[in-house]
Order: sequence, then structure tokens, then C-alpha cells
Amino acid sequence: MTHRALSAALLILALAVAAAPAAELVVEAGALARRNVPLCASLPQQADQAAMTGPDGQTVPCQIAEGKLWFILDSLDAGAKKTYKVELGKTADAKGGVSVKEAGSAVEIGIDGKEFTRYELAPVEYKGGQTRRPFFFPLYGAKGVQILRPYPMAKEIPATSSADHPHHTGIWVAYGEVNGVDNWSASPKAGWQVHKGFEVLTGGPVVGVIRHKLDWTDVDKKPNLAEVRTIRVYRLDGEAKLMDIEVCLQAKYGKAHFGDTKEAGIPATRMRDEIRADKKGKGHLLNSEGVKDKATWGKRAKWVDMFGPLDGQEVGYAVFDHPGNGSEPPYWHSRDYGLVTVNPFSQGAFEKGKSKDGYELAEGKELTLRYRIYFHAGDSAAAQVPARYADYAQPPKTIWK
Repeated sequence: MTHRALSAALLILALAVAAAPAAELVVEAGALARRNVPLCASLPQQADQAAMTGPDGQTVPCQIAEGKLWFILDSLDAGAKKTYKVELGKTADAKGGVSVKEAGSAVEIGIDGKEFTRYELAPVEYKGGQTRRPFFFPLYGAKGVQILRPYPMAKEIPATSSADHPHHTGIWVAYGEVNGVDNWSASPKAGWQVHKGFEVLTGGPVVGVIRHKLDWTDVDKKPNLAEVRTIRVYRLDGEAKLMDIEVCLQAKYGKAHFGDTKEAGIPATRMRDEIRADKKGKGHLLNSEGVKDKATWGKRAKWVDMFGPLDGQEVGYAVFDHPGNGSEPPYWHSRDYGLVTVNPFSQGAFEKGKSKDGYELAEGKELTLRYRIYFHAGDSAAAQVPARYADYAQPPKTIWK
């Protein structure tokens, strides 16, 4: 094809997209009442922008990212449907949104012009050592409250903050035994997670996306596992905030064996001492099976919620395991001193009589694990944690008409 013919073909395609008639996208709630649900729909045709209106004719913020149409379903009663008009190739003015910006050796994420969190990539020095894996800190959850424990990452650490477990760095991903390497602790013999680059780094009116390539290594930084980590942060109406963490583990350097150990977190979180669920705090833990506080440790659950009073506000966060992870559901390394982590590979570390074989990922294979963190106001009941988990585990259907 000549250059002129190619240019003409591209012009025709562009005009066709621009002139494409509005399509209808139907959202079906199913058996559950829905509220503030991030949704994505495959595109009926290629486009890089779109405009969307709801049944009332009002503009609905939307965004094309990762080749899909993203938007937030504000609310929908059980059994009900909602029809949106979508014009591909057209854009609408949008106020606010999620910003994603590189800042030195970190990525800054904001929502509606306010700081949400900072994703640190490179090792950060602290008294007695340095961090060995990427982490999120600080993080401003519901009501704008900074919810993560400051030690050891903050420049100024309050005297009231606990100073144990320096590898508990805000929100992070780690595992205690990968091919015999400790990629959990901060000991001098522990492994590293090394930043390799970004595949996606974008913001928008609905979602901010980071797709991060990294290697898990031994103490000498020889890699034994590759990972592609996808983080999505959504702009919701109201006080709640959501962050999805998707971990794709890749056995690029030979088989990857994950030992049976409680020392693991995909993902892991460490919250401020004020909402500890022991005698030193005024918070609580609750899991999907109704188990509370200290007793949540080592139990299987679909989610674990931690909440309590911070800065004069009742706030919390719940970690959701996606049922597609196939963990039946998983065991949780949830401690009443403020640690909450999901452990998808261990059994014998938590329950007598269970296999201690761990999990092996064959060379050349990959495994994707998905999780959501729901930062909410109030306790589990007030925040409707079970319903918000259902929105994640059994999302509404989207159908193009």
C-alpha cells in the first residue's frame, strides 16, 4: 500500500470512529444491590476516548484504559438494570480524577487533586537498615486519615509508634521462602525486589493504573522470579476509596517454589497502632466467617477487615481475596498488633495435618493473583463490607446493545 493510500485509509477509519452512532451499554445488578462499583467493559470497536451519559441524561465520567471502557456504577437495586449511552471517539469534560506521576524513585497517586498515596520503588534508608521491596506510604484512606504505621518509612516517626518488624512497610507484597530465599524480612541475608520498569503509568477521570515490572532476587540480586504488578486506584463518590493489586508471578528463571511458611503477604498491610486489636489499641479485626480479633489468625476467609478510631474518626480497611485465585479461600496471617496479610500458598503453617509442600510454579508458567483493599469509614457493618466484597467477587454484568 502506498503512503497516500495508507493515509486515506487511516482518515476513513478515523472518520468512521468519529461518526460512529451512540451505543447502549446495559448494566444488570443481578441478585445484589450495588453501590460505588468500578466496572470495565470490552469495547465494541477500537477507540481511545469516549463520552457517556446515564438514564437521566447526566454525564457519567468514563475512561478508556487497558483497551477497555471504565466507569463507576453509582448505585443499582437488586434485580434492576441501568442503560448508558456511550459515544466512542467523543470526549466529555470531566472534573477531578486520579493522577499518576513519577517523582524520582517513586510514583505519586492523587485523587481529585489530593494526595492518596506514594509508591516507593527504590530502597529507603532507615535507622539500622534499608527497605528491600517496593511499598505504599503514606496512604490517606476514608475521611483523609493517614492509616499506615509510620515506622520505619517516615522521615519523622512519633515516639508513640511501635518500632518492631522493620519489614512491615505500609502496604507491600512479599513471601518468606521463594526457592529457599527469604523475600519477606529485612535481614542482611534477605532477598530483594528490583524495579525493572513500567508497562503502564496513566491516570484519568475514573482510574489510575500502574503496571510495574520487577524481579525477585536473592541477597546478591540474582533473580529467581519475575513479576508484573498492576495497581488500580479508583475515583469514587463519597468517603470510601478502593485500590486493586494484581500480582502476576512469572517463572522466567526456572521453576519457582513457594515454601510453606506463615511469613507471607500478597498483599501485606501494617496499620497504625491506635487501631491494634490487642490491649495497646482500640481497634478490631473481623473476617468473613464472623471470627474476631486475635482469633482471625490462621483462619481461612474471603476477607479480613480492620477498623477503629484514628484522628477522631472511625475508619478502617478490608482486604478482599478474589475467588478466582482458587485458594478455597486462603489462610490469613492477621495479627492483632496491626498486621493483615493474605497467604495463598501455605497450609501446614496454619493448620495441623495439612500439607507442608507449599506451591510450585513450573518453569515458563505464570500465576495471577488478584486482591482489593477497601478503605472505609465506620466499622464493618456501617461500611457494608460483605456487600462491597460481593461487588468485587460477583460484579454486575455489562452488555452492549
